Amino acid sequence: MSQYALPEPLGFPNCRRCAYLINGTPRICGACAGKTLQPIPDDHCLICSQALAPGRACVNTLCGWPEGRERRARSITRIDAVAQYSGTFAAYLRIFKETPGYEFLAAIFGRLLIGWMETHPHLVHDIDLVVGNPTHADRKPLQHIEAIMGAAYAEDTAERWPLTTPNDPLLVKAGTTEASKDRGFVGKEEAAWNHRLAIRGTPALSSAIQDRRVLLIDDVCTTGIQLNYIAGGLLNSGAREVRGLVLARVPWKF
Repeated sequence: MSQYALPEPLGFPNCRRCAYLINGTPRICGACAGKTLQPIPDDHCLICSQALAPGRACVNTLCGWPEGRERRARSITRIDAVAQYSGTFAAYLRIFKETPGYEFLAAIFGRLLIGWMETHPHLVHDIDLVVGNPTHADRKPLQHIEAIMGAAYAEDTAERWPLTTPNDPLLVKAGTTEASKDRGFVGKEEAAWNHRLAIRGTPALSSAIQDRRVLLIDDVCTTGIQLNYIAGGLLNSGAREVRGLVLARVPWKF
């Protein structure tokens, strides 16, 4: 190796010891993480990014709902994902959300979101605003979506993408709600609706989203119902269209 050669990335999830942890870029981290992440299969649902069984339509309940803004209607146009929720990626997303001391991963996840947008411009070129699915201020060990959105904002050095300013959110969560993890569809749907009821728009929301196309960010998508309910609220507040982007899509077990 030449004395002038740059060090090789250490590979996800060895980010804490990597030379690019502080000064990495979406291109470097995206290429590195791509070596270990399980990609969304080519044959996937164009609404929810779920893998499709050969010759079968998507079995996700959301994708069968009629378009509209009512509670059980599909308000979100589509939900894209950086990768599938599996293996090391799934493990470290859980660790990041549940274990103190892993806040540094927000920078990596923020870079992955920016990297995805840069490599899929045809899906986001007309987006007018990028907002996060908010978490409550008392969430422990951290407000993970806000941390990821703040990191993405910092990594978008060319200001190519219309991300909301971290210190001036347009959506806030006014109270805590029960998690939907390990609940059946009915339980997940109820938890998603309660989350929607806890979301409040800040005074700047209406003018910021009026007749705009909004990209709604989250970490993990299982059914997409929660993002869909928030999308309905944004449409009712004046948004023209709402799409979703998540770090990870939980794969369906056929």
